[in-house]
Amino acid sequence: MSVGVTELDLAANEAYEAGRQADALRYLIAANQLDPDPDREIRIRDLRFTDELYGGRTSPKCDDAPITLSYNQGMPTCSLADVTPAVVRAAFKDRGCLYIPGAIDEGETSRMRDAVDNAQNSRLDDVPDPRWHHRPRMATSEDAFTMVSVRGWANAVGGALGVDSPRAMFLTLDMLQRNGLIALAEAYLGEAPVLSASKFMLWRIPGEGPEAGWHQDGRFLGDDIFSLNVWTALSDCGEDAPGMDLVLERLNHYVMPPADSVFDWVVSDLQVDEYRERDRVVSPQFKGGDMLLFDNWLLHRTNRRPGMNITRYAIESWLFAPSAFPKGRIAVTV
Repeated sequence: MSVGVTELDLAANEAYEAGRQADALRYLIAANQLDPDPDREIRIRDLRFTDELYGGRTSPKCDDAPITLSYNQGMPTCSLADVTPAVVRAAFKDRGCLYIPGAIDEGETSRMRDAVDNAQNSRLDDVPDPRWHHRPRMATSEDAFTMVSVRGWANAVGGALGVDSPRAMFLTLDMLQRNGLIALAEAYLGEAPVLSASKFMLWRIPGEGPEAGWHQDGRFLGDDIFSLNVWTALSDCGEDAPGMDLVLERLNHYVMPPADSVFDWVVSDLQVDEYRERDRVVSPQFKGGDMLLFDNWLLHRTNRRPGMNITRYAIESWLFAPSAFPKGRIAVTV
């Protein structure tokens, strides 16, 4: 016999009062899948924040059978149905990333793009719609300051924090769960993954704007981390809309910027030229619904060229092993 929304909400309340937050979250998610509700989505979002990060990683298998990789625009590639942790490891070892074309269909791509639009538009409204924009209340003043800082930076460059939009966050994690990306991350990382509140982004990048710098995300995150980023294109990009420039080389170190760099994380074009000489720098064209998987080592930048006049939509979902979570960040369960 099927369980209704009211029963699930009651079960969630009972579980929460008994101190079983994971069960409460599971019941609330099930209820919201049946009947989306803004108050419930805010509660789901708030219950996902956690400071209980501890070990439990299982060692990844080191005896993977040899993987024969296929390539698309220079990137290792496979279908979503064929991706496994072994394929991810082989692709990262070879070129630092894995391209998954058509990971989500046109209908889901459109729904997620609308969610990004709603989140971005609502945050600009005088009276935001709480479904689409409702900032979380942080547990400490230090966490609140961190979020204010990263929120200001994100908004200035075309991003919105996923945790600031309860419905967009719910839809994104539901999409990743249904399409097997959360399970893939758990198998690859060796433990149930967590998000970082400051590295979960809803992007709406205009065609015109300043040139972006080459960088590796790990330069912001720290050395002792273990990560898997799921970058999902929600519109065609790389030709008329900004895409990404990639250095297709597996790096296990951070490329340090020159001494005269304005920012201590920006790698110069001159430094990237050595990879161009080996034909390892590409500017792929992505279709809406494509995904790119990479980690904290990939050297890349936003691809912005003169004449680009179309907005690029994307969602960036960094997933981390809890036992190797970046210090100073705020964890969010998935």
